[in-house]
Amino acid sequence: MGDLETIIIHISEKHHVGIARRRISQFAKEFGFLDTQLSEISIVVSELAENAINHGVIEGKITCSSFEEAIKKGIQIVYEDKGPGIATIDIIIEDGYSTSGSLGIGLGAISRLMSEFKISSNASKTQPRTTIVTKKYLPLKEDSTEILHKETLFGVFSRSKLDELYNGDSYFLKHFNGKTIAAIIDGLGHGKDAFKAATEAYLYFFENYNKPLEKIVNELHERLRKTRGAVISIALIDDIKGELEYVGIGNVSTRVFNSPTPIGPHNYNGILGHRISYFKVLKYPWVKGTVIIMTSDGIGENYDPEKYPGLLKQHPIKIASTILKEHGRDYDDATIIVGG
Repeated sequence: MGDLETIIIHISEKHHVGIARRRISQFAKEFGFLDTQLSEISIVVSELAENAINHGVIEGKITCSSFEEAIKKGIQIVYEDKGPGIATIDIIIEDGYSTSGSLGIGLGAISRLMSEFKISSNASKTQPRTTIVTKKYLPLKEDSTEILHKETLFGVFSRSKLDELYNGDSYFLKHFNGKTIAAIIDGLGHGKDAFKAATEAYLYFFENYNKPLEKIVNELHERLRKTRGAVISIALIDDIKGELEYVGIGNVSTRVFNSPTPIGPHNYNGILGHRISYFKVLKYPWVKGTVIIMTSDGIGENYDPEKYPGLLKQHPIKIASTILKEHGRDYDDATIIVGG
């Protein structure tokens, strides 16, 4: 299997939907996907492109590329535009929701057709934008299926405060060597300076995600000294060893549900880039079926997913959208990561 070039398709007219579907389907076929997976990929591309046309987005674009991470290979499909943004992510994630005559299967269904799904949208009047990142894994060889079966799935939402140009929250999510590292970064305050701090932290994670968590916190603290600073929660899940490592600094929070043994992660006082004192990396057992929910302070901590029958058995993106809908604060940036 040789390297495949990245495909970029600009979406501005109806016939671009068919072009995107055919080119990406051929790309996926050459990469090794079979008929069932090709059908699912085609549905996803069609839904993304048709919604772009029907909602009259500005500079809509779909990018498709291949990736390889540890035992996983596949394709990544990224949708981007520069407006009008999505003000009601929690609603449009519902299955069957459509306001524009597209396939109407909903982003919730798209998240299940793909192996990974992330969405970020800003509906501000000044600079609206939407980004959707999806991945589809190539079926594994027999000796690798057990690892994939154990692997924790994730769903993520991140948005700025109402009518704010810059999102002062950021997040990092990376699968590698049977592990997943997930982090929520909340730059102090709001606006451009908070955005700069959160972005600097993201860039650090991009370069250093595989280091021990204690070292990550200490190095990140030094790197953020010239910024406004940030608070952070970091979870490292090892699906092969069945272990969760966690460390948190400041007023972002993490809760764990459905664990056979009680797990109560807590954060230590401090602000990365300004002051931190004592902290410790906490370790817990991790089993399939456990659900971890990480939130910035733009989401109220009084949420209770167990009030919604069966919710904790749903895809993480459904859990995340429900909590964001019920407990997201319009006056603050809000980010949620759910793994389960």
